[in-house]
Amino acid sequence: MFMHNGGIADFHLVKRRLQAELSDEIFNVVQGNTDSEWAFALFLSKLPDAKAKLFTHQTLQRAMLDTIATLNNYADLAGIIEPSLMNFCVTDGDSVIVTRYISSRHDEAASLWFSSGTTFSEYTQGGHYKMTKADKRENIIMIASEPLTFEKADWMEIRTNNMVVITPKMNFLQIPIVDKFYVSPSDPAALNRGTDFAAAKGLLSPRNTLAPAHLRDTAPQLSI
Repeated sequence: MFMHNGGIADFHLVKRRLQAELSDEIFNVVQGNTDSEWAFALFLSKLPDAKAKLFTHQTLQRAMLDTIATLNNYADLAGIIEPSLMNFCVTDGDSVIVTRYISSRHDEAASLWFSSGTTFSEYTQGGHYKMTKADKRENIIMIASEPLTFEKADWMEIRTNNMVVITPKMNFLQIPIVDKFYVSPSDPAALNRGTDFAAAKGLLSPRNTLAPAHLRDTAPQLSI
């Protein structure tokens, strides 16, 4: 399963180049013309065996990083200036890979939040739910473009240009995607990314501040 929230800037300028690099088998999988469908086809082309039923989370991570790097390279070759919003999610049923990403050092990506805990239950009538953490176990992990409940404390914002990995053992990893658009949380510029671009596309709600620094500077980094 593959999902995309965002848009590949000036996709018509890179579509033909993308298609030319696909095998006939993967090319024929695509039934439509959206940037999301072709991004998925590109992702499939990055897998060692696109027909496999299951993959290691490391294999999915690498394919996702290669997909983003390739799309950025296409944009460079086409002289595209507008940033691309690449919030991708892919799962093989065992592992989940999610990105919050924009090809810009100055703008925020489309919003992305997560909530995790032991149980998720209705605590009052009317459909009011909250996440409960009875211990350190992560039995439930939810990722959404915006918080799904009114319990603000249950939700944390994923940083721009980061990848989330959920392993088959329910390990939750947050990993910076280190490329030319990455800005370290220790850099003051990280707090000054503009919100207008994604907000104008309806992909980012206005906020006064960024979420707490739950992604630590000591987190492992992935370079692409």
